[in-house]
Formats: sequence, C-alpha cells, structure tokens
Amino acid sequence: MRSLVILLLLTLFTVSAIAATTDTLQVKPRDLDIKALQTGSYSYIIYNKQTKDSPAQRLTLVEITVKAAVYHDKPAFIITQQWDRDTIVHAAYSVFDAKDFSTIVHDTWWKSIGYRMKFDFEKKTVDFIRSGISGEIPDSIKTAATNDFNQSFDAYNLNWHADLLVYQLLPYQEGRTFMINFYDPGFGKAEKVAYSVTGIDVLTDNHGQKIDCWVLNHTEAAGSETFWISKKTKEVLKEEDQSKRGYRYKIKFGISGDK
Repeated sequence: MRSLVILLLLTLFTVSAIAATTDTLQVKPRDLDIKALQTGSYSYIIYNKQTKDSPAQRLTLVEITVKAAVYHDKPAFIITQQWDRDTIVHAAYSVFDAKDFSTIVHDTWWKSIGYRMKFDFEKKTVDFIRSGISGEIPDSIKTAATNDFNQSFDAYNLNWHADLLVYQLLPYQEGRTFMINFYDPGFGKAEKVAYSVTGIDVLTDNHGQKIDCWVLNHTEAAGSETFWISKKTKEVLKEEDQSKRGYRYKIKFGISGDK
C-alpha cells in the first residue's frame, strides 16, 4: 500500500513538472496587453562581430517612433523606422490597429534592393515603387511578394518587422513558450514561430542601475536570437543573434549591454 502511495505521488509530481515546463501559448489578440506599448522615440545601435571578442562592424543607428493616432476613423498606432549607416539604408512606415495590433499599412524601403513596397491590408493591395533600382522590378519578385501577402490573410498575424514592439505586449511567465504567427511583408510567407522564456537576467544601464529582465529566445537551424526585456517597462533592451556568420547585436541607448 505504501509503495502504491509513493508511486501515485511520483506520478503526480512528474505530471506537474511536465505541465510547468510546457506552458505554450498560441498568441491571439486577447493575449496582448496593448496598454503596455510605450509611445515615443526609441534609439538602438546595431553592430556585427565575427566573434564575441572581435571589433564591432557595420554600425547602424536605428530610430523608431511610436505614436497613437486615428487612422480611417479608428484608433491606431503609427510606427516609423529609419536605419542610418553612412546614409539612410532603410525606412519603414507602418500603421497598426490599436485593438489587436494587426497591420493596416506597411510601407518599406531598403537601399540595398532599390525599391519600395507598400502593403495595404485594408484594400488588400501591394504597390511596388522604384527608388534607386536601375531597371524594372522583376515580375518574379512582385508575384512572390503578392502571393505571400494574399496568403497572410488566412490567419491572424503580427508584423515581424515591428517585433521589438510586439514583445512589449506579451504576458511573460517563467517557462512559457509563445507561438506567434509572424509575417514580414515582402520577405517571405507568414509562419508560426516559437519564442521561449528561458529565464531571467540582470542588465546595467549607463548610470550603474540594475534592470531585471526576461530572457526570450528563438532558435532555428540557421541560428538563434536572444532578447533581454525589461520586466518593468517590457522594452527590449538588448538583442544577441548568433549564426554561422558570427554575432549581431542590437542595444537600446542608455544600456551598457553588460550584466
């Protein structure tokens, strides 16, 4: 009898332990804390390293602005991004529904590809605008981007290009994995991606103050992304990406990047 009781207790403990480590949340609009979104301006520095100890390369300044607004008679957020190196290398203008943070408009330009793409999720249209490219935009690129855009309406998606802001809205808990339907308009199909809370950590700001952070990780065959997210403000303070090409860092101004 005593052995049976012990076996039952061990079984219950094992089930509880498994439940505690398999807290998976498929992110839906009801899971987002839209009120947690910090409006205003954000500044990040992005740089690459071949190894953790090698010199920084390809330094890029990223300016992000978040404003509450009204778009077509409904509450919205307008988010602009500008990436500067020796010149402007990227700009984006995005409008998000304040109710569920779904994308209404996404207008994106990269100097390296030489054209703009404007995705209108209300009208379900895509416009391609030449801006630096020497010839015509290939029809194959237009067709692929338009097909991926049309398929994105099959499910509720969040905009992968605004991921630093999406992470502010998530309900963090230790051991939780978020399954997020992400879509980066113009750069592939919408896909379901897993992000796991792998622990807590402490960063230091430029005044020596300690900041408690959630650590969020996404890993796939090509490499991994790790984010340090302030427990207090939900802002992403640091990102470290690792791949075969080395490391890529994104650090919010005012943060030393050290523990």
